[in-house]
Amino acid sequence: MTKPSRLKWVLGAVALAGCGGGSSNVLGGVESIVYISQDPVEPGNVFDYTNGGAHGTIYKLTPPTASGVKTRLTTWDDASINSMDLSFDAREVVFSAKAPGDANYHVYRVNVDGTNPCDAVTGVVSQGPCQITDGANDEVYPIYLPGGRIYYATNKNVEGAEVPQFRDEYERATTAQAASMALDGSDPILGPRNVSHRVSPALMPDGRILTTEWRHLGYTNEGDLVTMNQDLTGVRESFGREGKSAVNSHLRATWAAPGKLVAIGTSRDRTYQAGAIVLIDQGGTDITTQSEARSSETVLTEDVPLDRSPSFVGVGRYYDVRTIDFAKQKFLVSWADGAVETEVLSAAKSAPDFGIYVYDAASKTRSPVVNEIGSWEFSAIPVQKRDEPPALKNSFVATNNGSGTTASTLLSAINVYDSTMFGLTPGSAVKVRLSEGFSSEEGAPNKFGLSDFDGMSLLGEADIQPDGSYKALVPPNVPVRQQLIDKYGMAVATSGKGGDTASEPLWIQGRPGEARVCGGCHEDRTKSIQLTPGSSALQALGAATFDYPGQTRQQRQSSNFSPAKVKGVPWDKALQPIFDAKCVSCHNGQPGPGNPSYSVTFGDMSTFAWTFDLSGRSVDVMVEKSTYTYSASHISLLGPAQLLEEKVILAQTGSLVGYVEPGAAHSSALIQKLNPMRRYPDVDGNDLAFPGKPQHPADVGGTPLTADEYYLMILMADNGGQFYARENTKGY
Repeated sequence: MTKPSRLKWVLGAVALAGCGGGSSNVLGGVESIVYISQDPVEPGNVFDYTNGGAHGTIYKLTPPTASGVKTRLTTWDDASINSMDLSFDAREVVFSAKAPGDANYHVYRVNVDGTNPCDAVTGVVSQGPCQITDGANDEVYPIYLPGGRIYYATNKNVEGAEVPQFRDEYERATTAQAASMALDGSDPILGPRNVSHRVSPALMPDGRILTTEWRHLGYTNEGDLVTMNQDLTGVRESFGREGKSAVNSHLRATWAAPGKLVAIGTSRDRTYQAGAIVLIDQGGTDITTQSEARSSETVLTEDVPLDRSPSFVGVGRYYDVRTIDFAKQKFLVSWADGAVETEVLSAAKSAPDFGIYVYDAASKTRSPVVNEIGSWEFSAIPVQKRDEPPALKNSFVATNNGSGTTASTLLSAINVYDSTMFGLTPGSAVKVRLSEGFSSEEGAPNKFGLSDFDGMSLLGEADIQPDGSYKALVPPNVPVRQQLIDKYGMAVATSGKGGDTASEPLWIQGRPGEARVCGGCHEDRTKSIQLTPGSSALQALGAATFDYPGQTRQQRQSSNFSPAKVKGVPWDKALQPIFDAKCVSCHNGQPGPGNPSYSVTFGDMSTFAWTFDLSGRSVDVMVEKSTYTYSASHISLLGPAQLLEEKVILAQTGSLVGYVEPGAAHSSALIQKLNPMRRYPDVDGNDLAFPGKPQHPADVGGTPLTADEYYLMILMADNGGQFYARENTKGY
């Protein structure tokens, strides 16, 4: 039975009128809006999709004024609502909610007059929403697609229920991935997976799906905008990945005008998922030439902090934004005044109070629409018809020989030296290393090692052809990292703005049969790729094969650690035997010239003391307020830079040297000291990676490393310097 509305709803109109709402319609000709109201949401980070507040309700307000008539569209008293969208004909709403008594978020539909849209099947008219998904997984962020379909995000795994979904390495949360289904919940399609979440989608008038993707590969940790086709193929960066962003993350982005997006720019956490309003120019109105190279960003609310700093009274932060009239710079927003920062408000035992306003970016003023006492009002949508966009499907299909479709994903680059991010010399790379990403769902500890990299498993290395092209078949639906490697087996050192090495700073993935074709390695995106069906770049014929149909994820691990067989590089199994045989006789943890010591006193007066030690003895260390067990060798080589990160140091003795630069073997002191020999096209002990330097430990009379042992050290460093790998797990 539905309980009466709480008192705050009765008081709401009075409170709004008192703050200047009156009965005027600040939305002009908009007759009605729909919006979500619920208790304050837990702070979390911008990718939390299951932290909604209690007492969630969807309302329609007609007209959108303080004196407007409020129609309740949902019939629960204590639901939690994730998000919603309005249909193209403006007749119904699709939304995600965790209903009372349910453990998961599911997708529902309801007509804007409060009736059940599923009654059309039975002919019986009833009030309230109809549920179209169910089960043990969460379905969140639904939006309408052309052709009677719905896009949504889900933590259901495309590889099957027996395989656990990715758990994000930073927050340890089960990740939300792309999916679609028919309006009645039938015909679900699960898209290829990113290592992290995809949240807050929107459909643009040109038919592309715009969404925020959490990108963390190594030290990168941000929310960037990507687009994809409606069949969940063709994922392409949109904004945030080329250093032009003013903020860490872009959230709840929507279309504003041809070639323009409006979004919330915010820190990844501690801001209640709120921030400044930013306008993004995609670099023109023609989608074939839009690119980050041509893009730019303008902050429309200059006073709002772009980091985690508390905002001032009268400034506050914005939770979401939607364009009303772009020419007049008017936006429908959810805004809260004051600090809107978790630590400040938690200390005050308070929470922000988001309400719905019209923001005039030209005059920098806000006009209230609805702001109830003690609840959040957000996700306001004008109830207006809109054109149904065209259906967009995959244009690049991988074929076996021009006639049959392959079940693998084909990765292909026309010229790897074509790059706007890496300073590459033609001929400097000999192969493309492809590694599969995963996270702690594999059974390893929450922290793979002392670096911030995800888990990685080598799929293989594809030859680069004389014209700079390469192609490879990889398992579908899994995230893959691409690295250009040189004749020594190391990721190519670069002078570009993309980092120390020619390693793509993102995961790429594709559906079965999809061809992911690039012009180069982060090439100029203003160039369009001209390919015709049957093009050699789309054919699996001649591609390196790193996908074996029927092979499970758990089977993709090392049976031994020879270069021909190695997948993961578990520190204790693959590297420690090398240290034991050729290093620990000198580097044994006893203070001396070969084993430098250091000690550090932190701001909390705790201390950490260490002597260089390449033994395999177990050591417990505190990382991110949790205790993990690693070997002395791992702490010696990775420890200083990682264990002391973001800590206040009062005093120290000795030098804090990090011997492995995670993700960059070429820049690592360990690899420079070992000085590996040439590996490709054949092993040559006279061709050293760092000419003029000796090879260690041969330079002090020790037993030299073999070419294969050098390769394992290099692979470890280039793939992030992690301690644990898939080979450390015992199944699911």
